[in-house]
Amino acid sequence: MKKIISSLLLFSALQAFSQEKTSIELNYPIPSGDNFISNYDGLVDVGIKYRFSDKENFAFGVSLNANYLTYDEPDIGFKTKNYNFQPRIFGELKLKGIPRLHPALGLGYTFMQFSTTGNGNTGEEIISFNESESLSGFNFNVSFSFDFTKKMFAQVQYDAIKVSDTPEGVPDTKYNTTANFIKLGVGYRF
Repeated sequence: MKKIISSLLLFSALQAFSQEKTSIELNYPIPSGDNFISNYDGLVDVGIKYRFSDKENFAFGVSLNANYLTYDEPDIGFKTKNYNFQPRIFGELKLKGIPRLHPALGLGYTFMQFSTTGNGNTGEEIISFNESESLSGFNFNVSFSFDFTKKMFAQVQYDAIKVSDTPEGVPDTKYNTTANFIKLGVGYRF
């Protein structure tokens, strides 16, 4: 009972002091384009935004998104898990003619962690595999959110990532150095 009361008090305090500067979001990430991540299945993307400057026509803030994707290679029995962390700064426009629509641009950096495991048969031998790899690069984000209510909104986002540290031996081509996501989701301002 104490935990429930404490949680309600914390939530009420956040509501009272935040003045709708903070929002949380839940998205479905969809890899897009012709690149190394396009065969992955998006599972979930969660994010938080904090607006530190809120003016009449625009707002500026910081955000952090984290998403999880998977890729199965059934022919040889490998499974890859991909975790992405995306801190960024953003600017959001306040349109006077359409006050419920909020276009925004963001710039940040993406940290990608890949973990591949499995036992498979290549036809010549059975292979046991357990490997991790990290990639990172600059992230450009375009988003549009639409307010259902003062606190609830739906959104669509596009993330373009330019990988800056491809592994040795991997050709430096657009396919190997870019990743793109479309994210569809909902959010809550408090």
